[in-house]
Amino acid sequence: MSAAVLLKSPPSDLDPTRAKLIAAAGEVFAEFGFQAATVREICQRAGANVASINYHFRDKLGLYTEVLRESMTANQGEIMQQSIAAAKTPEQALRLLIAGILRRMYSDDRPAWNFRIMAHEMAQPTPALSHVINEVLRPRYNQLRAIIGQILHLSPDHETTRLYAHSVIGQVIHYVHARPVIGILWPDLKLTQLKDRQLIANHIADFTLRNLRAVAPKTKRKEKSQ
Repeated sequence: MSAAVLLKSPPSDLDPTRAKLIAAAGEVFAEFGFQAATVREICQRAGANVASINYHFRDKLGLYTEVLRESMTANQGEIMQQSIAAAKTPEQALRLLIAGILRRMYSDDRPAWNFRIMAHEMAQPTPALSHVINEVLRPRYNQLRAIIGQILHLSPDHETTRLYAHSVIGQVIHYVHARPVIGILWPDLKLTQLKDRQLIANHIADFTLRNLRAVAPKTKRKEKSQ
């Protein structure tokens, strides 16, 4: 399957059958993983025939790619992106970005199978991963690097900028993918509640900005001396 086929797909809400197939496939892929999931099981749960997968997605990989894409783009938050773009300082933009990612991860309209799909994908990557990363995650990653680069007075491609970007991602991902562990270690923390999400978002932002502010004068001096 070509990259063009993998990347181009109409919104699921334009066709009820397509939407049902994606919802059913999300449950099946989350339960069994890509390799073990069967088209027959997906179609049975969706109440559709096998030919409908070929019609809408070409094959199982095409369907899985769309499911993976939806798991990463659930509740994208165009308003949040506009707020980040209008932020008066890169520090404010970083806070908004961190809070927005956590809000998306725990949004009420995010299907329960999202996290399990990603767990399967991390354990056994499929050909869909690189396509969806380039389409969905890379723009966010570039945005994060651009913000951090402004604070550090460094290029978004500088290794120090990238290290801090991955540090932020690591902190956020901990609260997303370690939910069962956190629920045992810290049962009073309820990330489905806005106040607790904001608590974590503020902590990650404060922790990161303290380090960035400590490093920024050094990187600025290096930039001027070059």
